[in-house]
Amino acid sequence: FTFYTNYGSQKASEIDRNPHAALCFHWPILQRQVRISGKVERVSEDESRDYFVTRSRASQLGAWASKQSKNLSDRAELETRVRTYREKFSGDNVPLPMFWGGYRLEPDQIEFWQGRADRLHDRILFKRSSDGWESERLYP
Repeated sequence: FTFYTNYGSQKASEIDRNPHAALCFHWPILQRQVRISGKVERVSEDESRDYFVTRSRASQLGAWASKQSKNLSDRAELETRVRTYREKFSGDNVPLPMFWGGYRLEPDQIEFWQGRADRLHDRILFKRSSDGWESERLYP
């Protein structure tokens, strides 16, 4: 599972301090959830660049303009920064910012949850092993 962010963001700072994380996909109306946990590592600069060039120009400029997770005095400040980078890169491809790139979560556990009546839910846990994946049923 790969995602991209500003390396100066709170999320990136937390990952740098503790490279173990979990993703949770919850569909309340379906009473289903999937939780994926594992180690997170930065992807290569080349992989980040390959993804960056697929984004719209506006999104690329936004990556340069945003000081993600920092205080923003007002919307005008952000819009000014976007204009600054739009002018700076006018007529050129927008380069990959050195402070922006990807992380990949390599799963070592995946849990599937299905809601049931009376809180007697089904939970199935898959764990990575040396031979592949093992599964077990968990109490709700």
